[in-house]
Amino acid sequence: MTTVSRRVGADARTSKASVENYIADKASREQLVGALVAASDKLTADFGKWQTPWGEINRFQRISPAIVHPFTDEGESIPVGFTSAVWGSLASFGARTYNGSKRIYGTSGNSFVAVVEFGKTVRAKAVTAGGESGNPASKHFNDQATRYATGNLRDVYFYPSQLQGHIEKTYRPAD
Repeated sequence: MTTVSRRVGADARTSKASVENYIADKASREQLVGALVAASDKLTADFGKWQTPWGEINRFQRISPAIVHPFTDEGESIPVGFTSAVWGSLASFGARTYNGSKRIYGTSGNSFVAVVEFGKTVRAKAVTAGGESGNPASKHFNDQATRYATGNLRDVYFYPSQLQGHIEKTYRPAD
């Protein structure tokens, strides 16, 4: 965090406004320009140029089942175009740096998104952040990450006829 952003945060708290409202309504021209210069300088220092694509910075990473995830710039990750809901993004993706990383990694926001059409039959599309399994050895540990990051929702199966050809394993308690 830069000195400029700390100062804006402190001024927002003093004026009893959220940082977002303070920036929109009360920040001085000098504060705004200073924040822009600081952001540009940080991008240049971290990525070699200020004109860095958002997807190079804002990432989804799931490389471990740990609750406290070991985010690392050296690990595999995928770009995410979403931002925090604070900035008006409906598909919310809250991200920040971890463990001294240059990239920011998401840990809050929409973990499940669904669109449902109700009628004579129910139709739906959905996506889950990451995957359905907590086991890194499972093919379902991270199989939905790219779908999630690109908004490519999958079909949801409600009826037995829709399940045909999509079942990997069944379970019956009496078996």
